[in-house]
Amino acid sequence: MGHALRQTFWLERLVRTNARGEHEYAEPELHPCRYEGATKRLVTADGSDRVSEAVMWTRVEVKPEDRVYPPGTSPDDYNAGREPLRCSPRHALSGEVDHYEVYL
Repeated sequence: MGHALRQTFWLERLVRTNARGEHEYAEPELHPCRYEGATKRLVTADGSDRVSEAVMWTRVEVKPEDRVYPPGTSPDDYNAGREPLRCSPRHALSGEVDHYEVYL
């Protein structure tokens, strides 16, 4: 899968949530990915029905509480970041995790 990861995205991992419910994120990290616009109806991590606008494949684990800046966006623009709707690990024939599908 690594040969198909020709784009990059920024990932901010959730550090903590304070008493007021505000999220605090770590410094953004740049990672390779493959990003494709694709409308899909899915069930999110919290069990609600949502429609995703894109799917992203990456080798780095992304969690639903993290903040993702898709290719072409920057962490300098806070409104460009999104919390993933669903993150699914995909396994190789060996049984090990090969990559992750992240729906935005």
